[in-house]
Parts: sequence; structure tokens; C-alpha cells
Amino acid sequence: MQQSQDHKERQPSAGAQGAFPTGVHTKFNVDGSVRPFPGNTIICHLAATSRLYAALSSLYGALEQSDLSELYSLLPPSSWHMTVFEGVCDQVRRPGFWPADLGLDAPLAECDGLFADKLSAFDRSCDPPYRLRIAGWQPLVNGIALRLAPTTSGEETRLRHLRDRLSDLLQLRHPGHEDYVFHLSIAYLIRYPNEEQQAALSALLFKLLSGLPAEFELGAPEFCRFDDMFAFRRQFFLQSPARGG
Repeated sequence: MQQSQDHKERQPSAGAQGAFPTGVHTKFNVDGSVRPFPGNTIICHLAATSRLYAALSSLYGALEQSDLSELYSLLPPSSWHMTVFEGVCDQVRRPGFWPADLGLDAPLAECDGLFADKLSAFDRSCDPPYRLRIAGWQPLVNGIALRLAPTTSGEETRLRHLRDRLSDLLQLRHPGHEDYVFHLSIAYLIRYPNEEQQAALSALLFKLLSGLPAEFELGAPEFCRFDDMFAFRRQFFLQSPARGG
């Protein structure tokens, strides 16, 4: 497994991006504590029985004990997931981020209900398990996240087709929909690292990458609601009625 990119080259200056990474003052406070940031989403949780979960638990411990831990806020292992389709965030109400068939001023609860009604009758037709490989780390810009890729072109096609069908059903098409990068978030940056910290964190992550399995599987997608980035509450699994689950 390789690092996805040269993180140092991609690191923005604080002056260009603001004093803090984008997760601060929206999803997190400057001290790393979580802020309210409600919404809904369709995800696959990483099962606690997965080989990747066990390996990430060791990685989590290393990041927690690192001298660099002041730079980021770690997400609870129970929240680890891969997003299948992004859903909405209550604080982001713009065309492309909110369903086209619902007013921009509609309460989040109304959006939750609309999505639940549509998804309860949706045939996912794309049956699990979903087979993914670890393709490196996402650039260290706003967080620490594994970049994921389907293991085959056929797996890529069926996951992309599922995303397209969900977009049509929910009347929601995020910018960059076609180029969406599957990932698994581990932490949010709460301050920009300096050059020395950037190099040290990149080196640590590259070292820890070798302890992760090359491939893993995920189960059925779940329609979830969330109040913040620490917990994603499953409402129900997306079903394939003709296949019995």
C-alpha cells in the first residue's frame, strides 16, 4: 500500500484557508470537543468483527498516545464507517446540498421523514458484501482518513450505480458526485500542523498503514441520522425485498 499523495505539497497555508481547518467552528470546537452538526446519511458501519476494525483500534491507540495528538480530534471507533451517499447537513442549505423537492427552509425532521419514506420502499439491488481495498491516506488537509477503492471494476460500477440511483430517488446530487472518493474518517484536524509536525504526522501514518489489511468487506448500507460526528444512529438497513433482505 502506498501513500495516496505527497501530503506536504497539498497542505494549505492557514492564511489561504483561514486560521483553522474547516471542521473547527462547524463540527468541532478549537479544543477538539464535538459541536452539534445534525443531519442524515447513508453509510456502511465498519463491523467490530472486521479485521480492519481490530487493526484500526491499534492505530487509534498510537494516534491517541502520539505527541501530535493536540493537532486532531479522534472519532470514536463506534462511528467508523464508509459513506455510500452523503445525505444532508442541517447547517448546509444550498442547492446541491439539499433535496430539490424540499424547500430550503424545511425542518431537518421533515427531510428525515421524506428520505425514510422513500428509502423504505427502495430496492438497493446492490447486495453486500462490498469489497474494498485500502488505497492510502487522504491528503492531510482537514482530517485523517483512509482512502478506499472497490477491489474490482465490477465492484466500482455497482457501487457507483447505487449512488446514482440514490441521488435520483432523493433528488439530491452533491457537487463532485461523479468523482466522489470513498473513505473512512479517523480524525478531524483542529489546527494546521507546522512543517515539522506535518512531516512527523505523515511519517507516523505511513508507518501505521503497514499494519492494516489490504482488503476488507462491508455489510448492507444503513440510513442513519446524526447529531454530531461522534455517533451515526441507524434507522434501518436498505433492503432488497426480492432477495429477502
